[in-house]
Amino acid sequence: MPEIRKACEPKCVESFKVYRACVDRITAKGEGACDGQYFDYLKCIDKCSVPQIFKHLK
Repeated sequence: MPEIRKACEPKCVESFKVYRACVDRITAKGEGACDGQYFDYLKCIDKCSVPQIFKHLK
């Protein structure tokens, strides 16, 4: 499963960039959270990987 999720990373570059920008902003400011951006990134990875995982289960 980690291989499938890794294969989906290129499809989720934009959401990862948004997450990294948030992390950089929080690091500079010293306060805040990037939970929403992280979950958006995970949602993208899940959306890509779930169909591939189900192919192996059938």
